[in-house]
Amino acid sequence: MNSRTVLMASMLFATGVAFAQAPADIARANMRFDAKAADANGDGMISQDEMTKYAETMWERMARAENVSVPVADAARDFSRGNLNFEAKSVDADGDGMITEDEFMKHGQAKFDAMKSPKGMISVADAARAFGRGNQPTQ
Repeated sequence: MNSRTVLMASMLFATGVAFAQAPADIARANMRFDAKAADANGDGMISQDEMTKYAETMWERMARAENVSVPVADAARDFSRGNLNFEAKSVDADGDGMITEDEFMKHGQAKFDAMKSPKGMISVADAARAFGRGNQPTQ
């Protein structure tokens, strides 16, 4: 292999790596709501603890594992792409245009509390309908 071929191959590899990273940046770390994944023990019901842990994981993905606020416009895009049925402006409790982890968690908790059974849980199917957009696995 001559030096020109090596240089071309190196440039193509570097370009490929750059393009491979771009979609992850756009998608904000693959935030995706999946009610079945929230049911950590697989019993068909989601406890408050399971929902809280799942919501923390979603926040980390949306905030890119940084403890930062997320602009409402970015959150709206992330919620839509991530199949999460949240209205971004309503999550921004103080109306400052940014969503904090606390606001995100409290919004999800309020939605969970409004639905929970006397045993303090919601079914995976109910969570899919309430928290998810579009087609969600319900079993």
